Amino acid sequence: MVDTINSNTSVRSFEHLNSYECGEISALLKEGKSIRYIARKLGRSPSTISREIKRGTTLQLKSDLSTFTSYFPETGQAVYEKHRS
Repeated sequence: MVDTINSNTSVRSFEHLNSYECGEISALLKEGKSIRYIARKLGRSPSTISREIKRGTTLQLKSDLSTFTSYFPETGQAVYEKHRS
């Protein structure tokens, strides 16, 4: 008898972004680099980078009470941990 696996899906090996990569995303965004550029530089999918930026972007308040949005790696990690629990 021959054992066969009835699956056409390859084995996936996903890894979370580490803190260094999140810091790189932050620095490259501040330089005005595109999501695709950042993805190529880190060897990740553009959708991974996009999701991380979306997860870590928060609305900030300036001293003159105007607002702006900015990406913070710590916020992205906190949101990730909140969703995992």
